[in-house]
Amino acid sequence: MAGRTAGKRKPTSAEIATHNAAKHSKTAGTPSDSDESMGESDAEMEGGAEMESDAEIGDEPKLAGENGGKAGGTQGRARVTNADVMALNEASLLFKSNLFKLQIDELLGEVAVAANSKATQDVDAALQQIRAELLAMESTAELTMDAATNHVRKLSKAATGQVFGIPFPDPAPAAGLALRMASAAPDAVNVVGSYPLGMAVRSARGFTVDVLAQMPARLFQERDYLDYRYFYKRALFVALARVRLQGSAVGEMFDVEFALLRGDTRLPVVQLRPKRGARRLARLGCTIRILPSVGGDVLALRRLGPDSCNVRAALYSAAQGSVATPQYNAALAGDALQLTHLKYLHETQAACPAFARAAALLRVWLGQRTGARGAQQLLDSGRLGGFVVTVVLAWLVRSPGSGGVAGARLSGAMDALQLFKGAVEFLAERDFAAQPVRFGRADAFGGAGGAVLVDPSGRTNLLAG
Repeated sequence: MAGRTAGKRKPTSAEIATHNAAKHSKTAGTPSDSDESMGESDAEMEGGAEMESDAEIGDEPKLAGENGGKAGGTQGRARVTNADVMALNEASLLFKSNLFKLQIDELLGEVAVAANSKATQDVDAALQQIRAELLAMESTAELTMDAATNHVRKLSKAATGQVFGIPFPDPAPAAGLALRMASAAPDAVNVVGSYPLGMAVRSARGFTVDVLAQMPARLFQERDYLDYRYFYKRALFVALARVRLQGSAVGEMFDVEFALLRGDTRLPVVQLRPKRGARRLARLGCTIRILPSVGGDVLALRRLGPDSCNVRAALYSAAQGSVATPQYNAALAGDALQLTHLKYLHETQAACPAFARAAALLRVWLGQRTGARGAQQLLDSGRLGGFVVTVVLAWLVRSPGSGGVAGARLSGAMDALQLFKGAVEFLAERDFAAQPVRFGRADAFGGAGGAVLVDPSGRTNLLAG
């Protein structure tokens, strides 16, 4: 028995199939012959099955159709259609898009600065204190140019221990100029710019918060837009604002100094940087600027077009004569239209939910690269900044299609990434000199020369450096 069992051979597949067929057959036959052959076959199959099981332990399973001939190979392989390929491509693109959006969210989470948040509560408290000090500025009676200069020197020494004068523009007022100046507390003090709009981003140098101080209309006369008169009076207000802030508790937290807006000597501002002792403010790297302004009805905006000459020939050499003063006019209009610009951006943000995030992305991009043609033109104009690219984005979202640029408009329903990509593509392709960007018609700026970006009011070229 043992020898017989050990010598059993493994039944073939054909024998197994024959046995199964015979076992399940319903054909009548002699039970004796059938039972004997089936019994022997069963015994052989049981022994063979044991050997087969032992022999195949550990064998790897084979794929359908492997070593199975042509028919088996055809049935085991699924046919790949064009729809399958497209579905795979869409899934890949969707994954990459979602991954990029997550990266964008992470980037903005690191660099975006939100007003009235826990992280900026010290900044917000400082802004309230600065506002209170500015509104408490003392009035100064009308003084001659020389008397005003001496007055500021005396006040600065008494209040701060430093002696500084009035940051007059270049050219400085002529000796004996018959101009009387006065100063007073601003009518209104408001935080403007990217910070209240949720567009501020932190760079390696920190971030900037702009505070707008609107000077009273009674300090100015109708023709103060001529011959730097407005800028001389503005400089007196800046000097007295610095005296007030530096001599108060604000001066204990901040280093208070003069600075130039966009490097323009006509536009001095008061700049506040946190002292090292104010650790939490210094850690945020927040710089605060006090920007003087006037109401839109104080200056004759109709006389501030690019072809107007508002610096009379007396201040020019005989060789130069009387020429247009587009940069001078733009600096005047910029002070008078700041609240108008802020209102327009607020309206754009309300109409386009993703506007603020897209503008923040543009500011990050602007801080890293300016190689595109449009961006380089903005840089060459001397007025490149976050405000300018934000206005460009607002124009793309809200302008009803001017300039004949197909596909240049963006939908207010787009997300931040789509708006950002559209704005960057526009800056890469647009020539601001050959194709000026205008809100509305603003035909007066058609032949201004150089890069042109007319503001939403249609009164001034934001790129007139």
